[in-house]
Amino acid sequence: MSYRPSPGTRVLKMRRIGRDSEDSSALARQAASLDGAAAQGRFDVVGDVEDSFISGAVHPDERPGLGRWMREPLWYEWDAIMITSLDRITRNQTHWEMFADKCHQGGKDIICLDDPSLDITPGNGRMIAYIKATQAQEYREAIVQKRRSQTQYYRDESLWGGGTWPFGYRPVLTECQGRQRYRLVIDPVTGPLIREAYERIGVQGWSMSRLCEDWNKRGVLTSQDYQRSVNADEKRAGARTAVKGTRWRTSTLGKILKKPILQGIAMHKGEPLLRDGTPVRWADPILSDEEFARLQVAVTALGRHRAGIKSNASPMAGVLHCPCGRRMYENSSVGKLTTGEIRPHRYFRCSSWSNGKACEFSVSWPQDQLYVMAERAFLAKSGHVEITERQYVPGRDNRKQIKELERAIDNLAQSIALAVSPAVVSSLTRTMERHAARLEVLMGEPFVPGRWEVTGTGRTYAERWSAMRAWEEKGPFLREAGFRLFVWGHPRATGRDVAVHVITPTDVAERVGEARTGSVEPSDEEAWNLEALKIFREVLGGEMGNP
Repeated sequence: MSYRPSPGTRVLKMRRIGRDSEDSSALARQAASLDGAAAQGRFDVVGDVEDSFISGAVHPDERPGLGRWMREPLWYEWDAIMITSLDRITRNQTHWEMFADKCHQGGKDIICLDDPSLDITPGNGRMIAYIKATQAQEYREAIVQKRRSQTQYYRDESLWGGGTWPFGYRPVLTECQGRQRYRLVIDPVTGPLIREAYERIGVQGWSMSRLCEDWNKRGVLTSQDYQRSVNADEKRAGARTAVKGTRWRTSTLGKILKKPILQGIAMHKGEPLLRDGTPVRWADPILSDEEFARLQVAVTALGRHRAGIKSNASPMAGVLHCPCGRRMYENSSVGKLTTGEIRPHRYFRCSSWSNGKACEFSVSWPQDQLYVMAERAFLAKSGHVEITERQYVPGRDNRKQIKELERAIDNLAQSIALAVSPAVVSSLTRTMERHAARLEVLMGEPFVPGRWEVTGTGRTYAERWSAMRAWEEKGPFLREAGFRLFVWGHPRATGRDVAVHVITPTDVAERVGEARTGSVEPSDEEAWNLEALKIFREVLGGEMGNP
């Protein structure tokens, strides 16, 4: 096999850049070199592989681009792979040896533009290539070590190391030890959006889907799109500038709102970065600790009270229940009158129908009738009641930090015992004394649970109800407040044989011994519903039976 492929050879072009000092323009330079060589050699190009920001330590078979061409059926579509330099294949000598051997056994050539003499056919050719791969690996390891040292330096100095900006912040150049470095500051555009999310969700009780819909209508850019737009405006070389128009989703928004970075806390591997047992602040907080804690309660509650409810479900999903305990859902059918007129029929019925077998209490209720009955029952029982709000007072849990400090002190004690240099002993002792002082403070209050403080709003449920325009707003309000409505009887029955029984949050709270009132979502949806069902059945007493 010749290392000079003939014209017409099926060639696979391959480009790669890693996560080190290269930027995306390196891909364009590689492409230009490969295109020129392919045209000069009059090869038949069958593919153009690009692995962007893929480390040279990743095995070629496992890369998103090249990996597909290393397996059937694409493995049989090419005769030679063309690269600008050997390290574009790999920077790991073991991976190179496996790759070269696989190509050799498969009868495939490797065209390396910066080393035209490369030939993996003879043994000494593969050995020379192995030596080059070893050099590439040493270079990669040096870069990794340099990057680690740089990352540690950035952590110690509370600097921004690069990457996707935390939503609400942006990096700005500042002077640090005589050099220009980046620090995070509150972004003038996205910072206020975080405050808006807190006010809407944490204070006003908006759902995340409602906020996402509002931001999408207003054209609010998502985190990465906003960063790209700023890169474009500031004409940053080598940075991504193409705005993709990604829409806000509840999952994306939820991840942003749960990150302690909103308190200005530095993050490392998904966890708050600690120094001397306490979180490191590397930026001004957008939200105070109390506001962040309140937001977490609200976001968590939104996920719980929507459990099992589809985004397009009825406004009364999770509120209306059948006497059997299951939820009631909207349904519809089309009927034909004697006049020949086609008329849709919309109704509520027990979710047991979804299993193909209705429960013993199942009755189909016309939607209009049930909405009227539900409103009357709710206002009659709770319209005059004052709505209360609960302010969450965050607790304090120092137990994890106490364990970390105790472990750190033990490690320091062992290091001091083994140290020889007086200067090292002195430094370690000072650090241990600082840890011990911090430990004493934390152990003063190792755990203080959070609590709710209930206050009146001066507004009744009837007043709040009259301000809401439609059931799309009223239904979620009832569900999140903790109201559960059980439908009993038959649509054509009269008097006490037909009713909507309202179980209030106070009813349930008294049973479970917790003050869950106002518009705050119960913390355990399943247990809450079960307790409401027990109360409903006790109200009916001996009347339970087929309606």
